[in-house]
Amino acid sequence: MKDIVIGLKKKIRPYIPVIVFCIVLVVIVIIPLKIISYGFLPGDDAMRHSAKVVSGKGWDQILVMRDVSVPDNHPGWHMILGLVHAFTGWGTDRLVVFSIVFLFILFSLIPIFFLKRPEAWLAVLLAFTVSNITLVWRLFLGRPYIITMSMLLIFCFSWRKLSNKDPRVFCVILAMMAVVSTYVHGSWYLFALPVIALFIARQWRAGIVATVSIGCGILIGALLTGNAYPFLKQNIMHMRLALGSHTLKRMLVGEFQPFSGDPMTVAVVFAMLAWRSLRGAWNRKVFDNPVFILMVLGWVLGFSVRRFWYDWGMPALVVWMALEFQDVFGKISGFFSWKRIALTLAIGGALYLAITNDANGIWTQNITKEYLSADDIDQGEWLPEPGGVIYSDDMTIFYDTFYKNPNAPWRYILGFEAAIMPEEDLAIFRNIQWNHGAYQAFEPWVKKMDPGDRLILKRSFALEPNIPGLEWHYAASDIWIGRPYPNKERKKAMSFG
Repeated sequence: MKDIVIGLKKKIRPYIPVIVFCIVLVVIVIIPLKIISYGFLPGDDAMRHSAKVVSGKGWDQILVMRDVSVPDNHPGWHMILGLVHAFTGWGTDRLVVFSIVFLFILFSLIPIFFLKRPEAWLAVLLAFTVSNITLVWRLFLGRPYIITMSMLLIFCFSWRKLSNKDPRVFCVILAMMAVVSTYVHGSWYLFALPVIALFIARQWRAGIVATVSIGCGILIGALLTGNAYPFLKQNIMHMRLALGSHTLKRMLVGEFQPFSGDPMTVAVVFAMLAWRSLRGAWNRKVFDNPVFILMVLGWVLGFSVRRFWYDWGMPALVVWMALEFQDVFGKISGFFSWKRIALTLAIGGALYLAITNDANGIWTQNITKEYLSADDIDQGEWLPEPGGVIYSDDMTIFYDTFYKNPNAPWRYILGFEAAIMPEEDLAIFRNIQWNHGAYQAFEPWVKKMDPGDRLILKRSFALEPNIPGLEWHYAASDIWIGRPYPNKERKKAMSFG
């Protein structure tokens, strides 16, 4: 019997790397499936992208926008969702599920094809889940920025190929990555960051080659939109409007606000550097390379806008950490060692439990949420009339209501970005923010509302909003709908003098 076991081990031994790879693959796939089994629903852009595809409308038919705004900033992503919708007939719910699962798996699979020891990738995800779950959380938001993050992973693992004597193959790959990211996500100008990191690392030839390749890819991606120059110009304009149309930082959406330095992650980086030094494996190249420099760039810029850290610094960091873990694992066990299977199972099991345990209701917080729906008899008569406008100071009203009513015949004054509102309305909205949602600040909107318009407020108390000129209805949990009185002008005159 002992001889049979020994013989079986010898036969299986050459397949250990394949077994480890398969374990990692299974863990990566079952994690998002478990998350969506809770009924998890991201609370922002994944909802509006899916609803837009189902509606078949342009943004100018969905939002009240200023004249300088260009309709679509993510044409490639809407094309992908549109193809899925056309092929499957899925509605908003299943399109969001597709977005979550597809994008998480895309990002999580890329490293295991570059690492000799893919279990190192599971170790990185586990380390982030325990120390700072922000990265893992953002991977489940089902938004197209994850495509750009995925392209960045490929760059971070492969940048050395740019210095090859004949880098043409990777140049084509890099250009294709820029095409995909530009067409799907839009923020093409941020590809300057990895190029800058190459030059700071004194990788002159690689930097020049990357600049040309990425530049060509951006141009091709813009051409795919059918309106290249306006598309590229709009991306810059959108960024300037989004970051420059406010007085206080708190007026920006959360991900455009500065961060506090993420001290826990910084501590992890220093701990790993100290660990390398203690085991006698110190090498200047550990930090003197484009990947580490890109991580530092993203971290420093995060003090201005945290998304520099989330979307560019963190992906570089996870690649750097994966290579560090791979180096350690290589010294712990041989490439064909049975220890690799045990280690992978242990890390994979811990990662699965750590991510899917729904601590503090992280994956189930939306299950009890109530939505506004035109199909609801009680709510329907209080929602806007055809051609009407929903006024609100809370973006979640747009996300939730558009998601549940993609074909509704009304528009929203506040959508996914305040800066694209008409200037007059943006000024009113900023004043509402300045005054922390004081009811008096809504007066200009109430005065301009037509009979078919509605003011919808999210307030976590049961008292009717004290905003004259409107009659109010408590439509859903924490949601009040205000509509103009039949004789609106007379009521306004009485209320506002």
